[in-house]
Formats: sequence, structure tokens, C-alpha cells
Amino acid sequence: MAKVEEAEADQLGVKLSGSPQRGQKVELAWKNALGKIFGTSDDMQAEVLLSHCLKPLKADEASDDHPGNDERIFMLSIIRDMAPRDAIERMLAVQMAATHVATIRSSRWLAHAETIPQVQAHYTGFNKLARTFTAQVEALRKYRTGGKQTVVVQRMDVSDGGQAIVGNVQHGGRASDEG
Repeated sequence: MAKVEEAEADQLGVKLSGSPQRGQKVELAWKNALGKIFGTSDDMQAEVLLSHCLKPLKADEASDDHPGNDERIFMLSIIRDMAPRDAIERMLAVQMAATHVATIRSSRWLAHAETIPQVQAHYTGFNKLARTFTAQVEALRKYRTGGKQTVVVQRMDVSDGGQAIVGNVQHGGRASDEG
């Protein structure tokens, strides 16, 4: 594990070692370290969410044998920083972390593509993953705000003789001719 990853693991209170072939070993520096990452007091849920983080990783992305490619601690640190507040946010955070890792993996494949069919295939996959991540960010934003959008006007100039409207303005269809 690289020094930066070791420091992050210390802050998370979780050390992961092993590989998919040998099995993963999880060491917790304190009780409920996983719960703090995932925003839950349910230890069983936190353990299952950790396993969900590991499942989409390729063998070399979840192994001590390839420290420069290890994504395990990165995924946990991203989820911790997202600070999920409930079960929906926890599941979405895991999906978003996995989608991000898959997007980066796809971009690496695209960068190394050598034929036009390879470029087309990897570009399509990369594009779908990038769009999925954007949709996930929007879903999280809507979920957290209850779907409400807030627009803040920082500065407004009104010239002499002009008028400003303050309040909700709705643009509808055509006005009715009935009166």
C-alpha cells in the first residue's frame, strides 16, 4: 500500500489486505469504523456495503499484489466524504464510487485502444459510464433536496425606468383569448 493510501486507511480506521484469490482481510482500528464510513450504526449493513464495494473491482484493483492499482481505500474514502445519511444514500454512494472506478478503467482502455473498433467500443462504454455518473449525481442532489431547485441571484441591475420582478415567475404556454 502506498504511503498516501496508508495515511488514508489510518484516517478511515480500516485496513484492507489480501486479494480476491486469497480472500480479503479487514482490520478495524476502532469499533464501528465501517459504520462511520457508510453512515450507519448497523454493523451488518456496513459489512455488506463493504463487500458491495469490492465486488465490481477487477482482481488487480483489489489486491496487495498491485498497490499502484488498488482502489479499495479510494472507494471507502469517497463514500465517507459523501457522508450518506440513510440507506438510499448509502447504496447510491457505493454505486457512484463503483461507477467512477469503472469510468476511469474505461478511459484507460480507451487510451490504449489501437484499432478503430476498439476505440469505438471503449468510447461508447466510457460515454455511458460518464453519463451514468452524472445521472447519479443528479439523483443524489434531487434526493437530498427533495427535488427542489434553488436559484440565487447574486447581482441584479435595473436601469432608470426599468422594472424588476421579485418572486416566482412561471412561463406557461399561450395565453387564453377567453376573458
